[in-house]
Amino acid sequence: MPKTAKTIFHTTEKSNFILNMKSQDYYHYNLKILLGFLILMPIFSFILEFAKVYSVPAMALSITGVFAIVFVLIGFMKSETPKNLFLPAGILGAMLLWGLVSLYNSYFYHVSIFGSDGRNEGWLSILFYGSFFLLGAQLGTDSNRLKLLHGMFFMGLAQCAWGLLQSLPINIPSYYKNLEPLLLLRLFLPSGFTGSPIFLAILLNMLVIPALLGSIFEIKKSRKLFYTICSICFIILAVKTQCVLGVFGSVLAILSVFIYALVKKAGKQALLRSGIALFAFLIGIGWLYISPSINHSYNRATGQDIPIANQFSLYDGGIIWEDSSYRLAVSGYYIQNGAKNPNGNFDIANIPETYQFILKSTAKIIKRFPLAGSGCDSLVYPQIYQNPAIASNPNTFDRCYNYYLHIAGTLGIPMLLLFLILMTLVIKNGISACKNSNNWLHVSIFGAVLFYLLFMLLGTSSITVTPLFWMLAGVCVNLPKSPK
Repeated sequence: MPKTAKTIFHTTEKSNFILNMKSQDYYHYNLKILLGFLILMPIFSFILEFAKVYSVPAMALSITGVFAIVFVLIGFMKSETPKNLFLPAGILGAMLLWGLVSLYNSYFYHVSIFGSDGRNEGWLSILFYGSFFLLGAQLGTDSNRLKLLHGMFFMGLAQCAWGLLQSLPINIPSYYKNLEPLLLLRLFLPSGFTGSPIFLAILLNMLVIPALLGSIFEIKKSRKLFYTICSICFIILAVKTQCVLGVFGSVLAILSVFIYALVKKAGKQALLRSGIALFAFLIGIGWLYISPSINHSYNRATGQDIPIANQFSLYDGGIIWEDSSYRLAVSGYYIQNGAKNPNGNFDIANIPETYQFILKSTAKIIKRFPLAGSGCDSLVYPQIYQNPAIASNPNTFDRCYNYYLHIAGTLGIPMLLLFLILMTLVIKNGISACKNSNNWLHVSIFGAVLFYLLFMLLGTSSITVTPLFWMLAGVCVNLPKSPK
């Protein structure tokens, strides 16, 4: 009799595709799930641009996250998961368990499980991110890793296309046409489908690293051209976000790739592609500078409409409170001379002073709740001082724009330590894989992960961007080591 495939309970072979799944098939399904998120998130976020249904983007994370969990379990069940992933998986398990401890001590169980409306980064998001991490680590081949990176590039281009429309004075839906906290009108800052110009800047500058490296080291001319176009678009729109990470993150990315290319003796390619990237940066700066006259921007802080002169301006403070207070209502309004906040007053137009206020306030919360934190997505609740309603407490915030302090403030110092240990494993394997390697794909993935972690010193997590980091971090932790 011919040999047949294994079945469970004598059912048909087709109904047991999981049991009979081959390794290559498993890798292919993992890739499809991750690409599914890259497709669904912009589509679902597009709906949010026209209607305030904040649960819609979270559906993209939930749908693909559930599939990711299933296939992570399949990997362990079929012994597809390599042994070197057991330690990272164990750390992720410990993070989930500590998240439950934090959940038990949180202000509101519902918020800590599902996240606040519009943020949706509760305990479930840790589960989904961890599953994306393990799927990214199990793509099997460089061909699959490249396809994932291409999927991110196309997602980035879609963000740029929508961000470009948002940046023009043509009344495309945008939450950042005005910055009410600063009383600046008709600024037209791009946020793409990420929810915030700062989130968009983090995404685009993370992707600039692999795009630039690909434009220099890729052999195929068609791909080299594609990567060049991506890097140009990413840089211009990142700069136009008019935040610190958008402008200075682009400078750091371009400079780092240029230095690496010189070390690798890329020669004319390094000079040419870096020159193109620098030209794109200057276009972005020029656009930023003349935007006030193009958009007819004006300042209403004095009660009169005063035109804004062409100038180089960054608006981090206004963006932060426009996002949390005016867009999502998950923090109080900014008031310079209103009710006194127990953490003190600050000038929202002064960027160092704004970040200093947020960091010091979060440090106080960490001191109050060093072990379990305030609960997932619950950083605003320890700041309530005037009225139970969040909006009635001026100058409160729901995100610390230092992701490491944010983790400690919401989930406790033990969770931060677990995250740092996991990232140490990622970086250690990334260095081992890229040392003495001429594989630009491996170097670019490691570079994107490293830069995201660096950006998080002034950045924070979001369901529209952070999943991409976890995918790439997963890829990085299981990159094949380069030969000595």
